Amino acid sequence: MGYRKYNPGTKIAAVQMLAQSYSRPSICEALGFSISRQSVDRWMQIYNATQRVIRDPSEYEKRGPTRLLTTEDRVFIKELIRCEPGLAFMMKPTTLLSLATLHRNLVKDMEITLKKANTVNVRKSLVAKNIFVESMATVPADYLVFTDESSICSKDLLRNFSRSTKGDQADRSIIDPNATQFTLIPAIGFNGLLALTVTNQNVKGRNFAHFLKYALLPQMNRYPDINSVLVLDNARIHGGERIVEFCQNAGVKLMFLPTYSPELNPIEMCFSQVKSDLRRTQALVGCANSNWEIERTTYWVISASLCHKLYKHAGYNCPEIDASDSDNDDIH
Repeated sequence: MGYRKYNPGTKIAAVQMLAQSYSRPSICEALGFSISRQSVDRWMQIYNATQRVIRDPSEYEKRGPTRLLTTEDRVFIKELIRCEPGLAFMMKPTTLLSLATLHRNLVKDMEITLKKANTVNVRKSLVAKNIFVESMATVPADYLVFTDESSICSKDLLRNFSRSTKGDQADRSIIDPNATQFTLIPAIGFNGLLALTVTNQNVKGRNFAHFLKYALLPQMNRYPDINSVLVLDNARIHGGERIVEFCQNAGVKLMFLPTYSPELNPIEMCFSQVKSDLRRTQALVGCANSNWEIERTTYWVISASLCHKLYKHAGYNCPEIDASDSDNDDIH
């Protein structure tokens, strides 16, 4: 007879009737079930041993093969991966565990999975980052203005995927192998783009100072007010007495991000969004005026809605935004 599952109430009633000297056939007739002698004997055995009819699942013997890795082995592997997360699996003639077994133990038993690695600079200071985050906790997000530079070139923005028939290689063509490289310098506030310039020259300290003095600072306010705090990273062209002097003359408070902390700079994601759109549309391929096309795309992509999301994602003290006042731009 195959295995049959009985509900707990049936088991309890059967054991109670057996204790009252009812026979097995009469129990089956009363309960309306055909219960084997082996089942009745097993229920009585559990009752006599534990004074319970339903056995505690934690007392069941574990089925299946025994673990090949001991607790000490798993602790060692976890510590090894913590110290060297990029270790690769290698099969050798003297291997004690197959790759499948090791993978199964990592994923199912230790919940350790393989992921795309996030690059972290070893010189990044978490102490400096935490101090900066704490200092910004009470600063309204709409006070903050971020600016930075990013290079853009059409040959670096080709689509990553192409289509072809099965069995054939999918190609992509570089239309202009000597394409001009541009530098995009935007400045964003909580409510969108404040200033923008695109140049095909290498941006040096004097170029950034010119952008700051004539394009950005006239759009900012004296501290404390909306758009009155300029936040820069620690690039060399962002330093110098000239930058500090311009900000002081404009009444703008100047702050610097901790080193190697791009996650605190919302404009980094803006660059990613602009390049993603240029790659998607291939707007720079064969374009007669690439400078204008980059500016047009930047103005279209960096909306107030996007800035709201990026400021909040970076952890700044953002005010509540009415959904009806925000457009429906999504991060793509």
